[in-house]
Amino acid sequence: MNRSEIEPGLIQVFRWYAILRAVLAAFLPFVGMRHNVRLGFEPSGDFLFPAVFTAVEVSLLIIYLYWTELQNKLGRYYLPIAITIATAGLIIEQQIISPGQMYWQPLPFLYILVIFVAWQYSFRDVILYTIGAALFEIALVVINPEPSLSQLLPPEIGRAATFGMLIFRSLTFLLIGYVVSRLMRAQRKQRQELAEANLKLVRHAAALEQLTISRERNRLARELHDTLAHTLSALVVQIDALFAVWEPIPDKARGMLEQILDTTRSGLDETRRALGALRASPLEEMGLALAVRSLAEDLADRSALELELDIHEDWDELPPEVEQTYYRVAQEALENIAKHAVANKITLTLSGNSDDLNLTIRDDGRGYTPQEISEKRQLGLLGMQERAELIDALLTIDGQTGEGTIVRLKMSGKR
Repeated sequence: MNRSEIEPGLIQVFRWYAILRAVLAAFLPFVGMRHNVRLGFEPSGDFLFPAVFTAVEVSLLIIYLYWTELQNKLGRYYLPIAITIATAGLIIEQQIISPGQMYWQPLPFLYILVIFVAWQYSFRDVILYTIGAALFEIALVVINPEPSLSQLLPPEIGRAATFGMLIFRSLTFLLIGYVVSRLMRAQRKQRQELAEANLKLVRHAAALEQLTISRERNRLARELHDTLAHTLSALVVQIDALFAVWEPIPDKARGMLEQILDTTRSGLDETRRALGALRASPLEEMGLALAVRSLAEDLADRSALELELDIHEDWDELPPEVEQTYYRVAQEALENIAKHAVANKITLTLSGNSDDLNLTIRDDGRGYTPQEISEKRQLGLLGMQERAELIDALLTIDGQTGEGTIVRLKMSGKR
């Protein structure tokens, strides 16, 4: 019994089961008295002991099932304990019932418990449950000199009949458990397939949304470039031309024109930066693998560095925040190499799958000691670490003076 997550609705049905047993236990004395009278037995209190035992056992079971804090504390052991309590109580009832109370048979409630086991666990667990219940009942039969059937039949025949009923019950337990466990296995498989389909649908919708946003951003960038940027550029040219043809320019007018020219150039620079930010990033256009490859190749060309790439795109579609983190960490690490490492060669590896993605960037530059790495906040290492923590990834930076630096980013485990 190794399933830690209880199937939806099982505990509530178990509670109804316990309440039903409690109701029957409350009526058991009255039913027993009428049954004895109808069969010609003298009224007696023999049936009171099974009724009291059942009432106590079921009451404890109900308290256990409604004790939610206990469920949180016991975890995976909570349900097996409840099933064990209920099973032991029923088997004890069956063995201590006298002939006058044979109207009360716990067997149907045992079948319900088998269904609970098959509902929550596998058929192997049903087999273990059946064997355990049989061994417990055999122990009671051995201990009890007069099993319930022996009180109606000769001792030898009664014991044989008891063991025969035990074998029959075990076989029916296995049959019921097999059917229910097969049905539950099919249901779990359907739930898993549905969850995977929903996840793919959500990712597909997110991808479409990102694509739509990227296209709209590119469209706006083109329109602003063709209108506002061109207008500001033309205005700068016209003001420069005005300086050339207007001679002499009064000092006051010159100061005003220079201020206008500076403001226009500043506005043009800001517009260009805004347009660059508005356009879709390479990550959105090309995906993580191609974007990282392009990033490394461009930097290697600009800095005249030897580049060795090992990129395996074996992963499924990644969440946007994961792609963004890996891209930004690679970008920051490569920029640090170009600015500070004084390196000749860069080795970049990106491999793994969607649950275990690894990025390694190595250079042969001057390197850093661990103390230097912790002190150089201006290199953007703190931002890289914060990005990694946001996606529960592990970022490590190793280096030694004169032997280069290694930056590793690893995301491991189910998200």
